[in-house]
Amino acid sequence: MRTATFLTILMITSITLCSPVLASAPSDGSTVTVTDSVSWNGGAFDGEIIIKDGAELHWTGDVSVHQDAKITIEEGGTLHLDGANMDSQNAASTLLIYDGTEIEIDENIDDASATMTVFFSIDVPENAYLNLTIDEVTNGEITGDSASFTVDLNQPVNIVVDHYYPIMFGITHIELFHSNAELMIIKADELSQTGGNIIWNQAAFTIENYGSLVAEQSTIMAAEIICNGPCSIEDSDLYGSGPIHVADGSNLEFVESSILGSRTDEDIILHDQANIDYTNSTGTGGYTDAWIRLLSKRELVVNAPVATVVATGIGYSGSTINTIVNGDLDDANSWKVNIGTNEQKRIVEWLDGNGDYGQESGTIKVTVETNWGNFVADTVAPQTSIANIDVVYPQLSIDKVEPEATTADTGRTHGVMVTVSNTGTISVNPNVRCYVGDNEADTTANTANWAVEPGQTKDVPISWYHYDDEAVQLTCKFLYPDVLEPVSNLIASDAGMTSGEVSFTTAEEVEELPIVLYSGIILMVVVFAVIIAVRATKETSKEYVPEETRLPDMEPDNGEESEASEEQEEWLDADGNPIIGSD
Repeated sequence: MRTATFLTILMITSITLCSPVLASAPSDGSTVTVTDSVSWNGGAFDGEIIIKDGAELHWTGDVSVHQDAKITIEEGGTLHLDGANMDSQNAASTLLIYDGTEIEIDENIDDASATMTVFFSIDVPENAYLNLTIDEVTNGEITGDSASFTVDLNQPVNIVVDHYYPIMFGITHIELFHSNAELMIIKADELSQTGGNIIWNQAAFTIENYGSLVAEQSTIMAAEIICNGPCSIEDSDLYGSGPIHVADGSNLEFVESSILGSRTDEDIILHDQANIDYTNSTGTGGYTDAWIRLLSKRELVVNAPVATVVATGIGYSGSTINTIVNGDLDDANSWKVNIGTNEQKRIVEWLDGNGDYGQESGTIKVTVETNWGNFVADTVAPQTSIANIDVVYPQLSIDKVEPEATTADTGRTHGVMVTVSNTGTISVNPNVRCYVGDNEADTTANTANWAVEPGQTKDVPISWYHYDDEAVQLTCKFLYPDVLEPVSNLIASDAGMTSGEVSFTTAEEVEELPIVLYSGIILMVVVFAVIIAVRATKETSKEYVPEETRLPDMEPDNGEESEASEEQEEWLDADGNPIIGSD
């Protein structure tokens, strides 16, 4: 019998030691570290709870949370709120009021002349032109941080707001002092209203999750929830616990749950590439989005040191941005520009307060302007914090450099045919220079027509002058503008193309050449003189011929005088024809 009793005690002790440790949250501001699987039910929470890797905390019941309390779930740890009511006693909410906001107070108190005092979040100035119509009686030009009115609590009290102040403000709470000398305080989040917006001024406590957070059938008030690890909230209600931050790469499941009140214009903020499953749920509504995707930055990395950037339809408001890339030519890490200069421009996706899905439809155009032409990247705006934008450049090559002959005269023009190709998709009008060794050659390359269309191969003739007797080669390559020099490897090979060897020589002088030249000149002078002489002879030269003596029987009859002594002169021209002369 004693043995049996001893065994029973031993078994109970063993079971007790092996069962999950039962404890409670710290209530004195201390820190409790959870290293095993534990279960807590309700209690006051004041201090810090750290849930370690491999540990689990299951928490149920009503929990009164003090200001600045914190729960940290480390990687590998789990917090499971199952039917828990995390109520922060110091939660401070504000009902933002707009022109047309309506509030109804129905406390069913037997008092026809109770005092109602409305407290505002700011000291309302005169230029707000705040009017409150209470039970159809308008009270105009209300100023200050509060205003009091006499109301009948036997029936619902209706308040209609009318103001024109551009700065947001609201009602923090309403106090009712009725005939029983009791003071009733109605907090902003407890007011029944339409057309307003509940926000919480600050979080009362923090849940920072790096492991796993699960909330089922729970209520969480005025918490700052940070999901660096996966979070699952199902069939739960959150009051003043927005925005929930979901880190890049993490995930939030928000299923059949609701959020009322946020400290910003969003209930949930997805950072960069965080994921969300938002199913059958509701948010604060009105001006507060159910969730947004917010990029940490919008940095465009461009493959150009200098460029103009035009972005349209950017962010939540569809902004247009005109900016430039102005980087260091020698530092590719500086070839970037930020287009997310404010939060509006970094919001790329959202679910608004009415449950309508929206997404940015932006475009980006990057232009590199050069004397070769303009090169462009035209694309949809990337919805990531860092994105590469690649400008489209031509794809060039110098295929051949062919001199017209392998020998040439020194100092005289020598023809060269250069073949250039563009295998890219855009036209270009490049510059080409040719070199002998490291020195620029004397060619007409700088005035040639090098423009090539996409897919074109083109022969370009140039002239080459070399002034030394030697065998050399001609290398031709592209001369880039300063802005393209850092990206020349994206356009063509820096090596260019080199010709075959050409031997330049100076022609020898022949000694007989002056004699031949002078002989030719003398011959031409002689011929010219002969021609002139012949022409002169035809016009002026005359030849003298003496007349023959007549015979006696041929003397003239009829007493004609005949003078034998007198001689008759006869002249002949150069051709032998007689010329009749007279004395």
